[in-house]
Amino acid sequence: MKKLKQLRAANDQQLKAIHGTDYTYTETVIGYLRTDLRKDPYAIEQAINDLLTTLTDAQTAGHRVAAFFSDDPQTAADNILKELPRVPAWYLFDQYWPIVMFLFASIIFTMLVGQEHRLSLSSIAAPVAVVFAFIGVPFARGISFNKVSSKTIFGLLITFALFIIVPLLIGYFSAKTNAFSFSRPLLISLCVGIGLVNLCLAGYFRTIALLLISWTGIWLLALLGLLLPASSLTVGLAIAGVLCATLLLFYHPEPKSVIAAN
Repeated sequence: MKKLKQLRAANDQQLKAIHGTDYTYTETVIGYLRTDLRKDPYAIEQAINDLLTTLTDAQTAGHRVAAFFSDDPQTAADNILKELPRVPAWYLFDQYWPIVMFLFASIIFTMLVGQEHRLSLSSIAAPVAVVFAFIGVPFARGISFNKVSSKTIFGLLITFALFIIVPLLIGYFSAKTNAFSFSRPLLISLCVGIGLVNLCLAGYFRTIALLLISWTGIWLLALLGLLLPASSLTVGLAIAGVLCATLLLFYHPEPKSVIAAN
């Protein structure tokens, strides 16, 4: 998303014109605005640009940023967000579908590496950790500004830690006795089905068709690994599949919003 990165870089540069404690305050507000994943990110950057222009002029005139937002900065920021257009459905797929695909694909490739069709709870800890990281980062960026109590934050952190640690402990103490077994036909059907879903979505969401077709290729790679007899070749295919899936986590086509076209 080159265009979006350019807009963010320009706004970050403009932010430097604000000095003193007002800089930290404004930076926090901007970070909060950017965490709302329900709104068009281009519209958010345009709103941030307008906001920075207003605040820079206000500071030049001798006014403080804190005074601009009165006593409730979060409400002011939320009011800005209310006026912005919602993010289109295809953009949500662009952001989160790769995370879902990575979770399932990495599990299949893990079984291929082990050359068996058994999946223990401990073996899914790493993929789940990656998924939580991608979903949790936007929330973490705005949590310092959001009205969330420290107790709630601490509880969320504990829950996340337990979600990762508990499967590892269960897998360690119970060895393979708690592993889930999957038949080869079931795994093959799963790969074919998810591959077809990606193709159908590519036809529906033309804007991100290349991304969805790429994920179809990932599932074809997994299918090939399941159809071939277990060998060093299937292990190589699994490793290649994990690497490609990881790269696709960072690939996002340029959104075609109204603001992006300007």
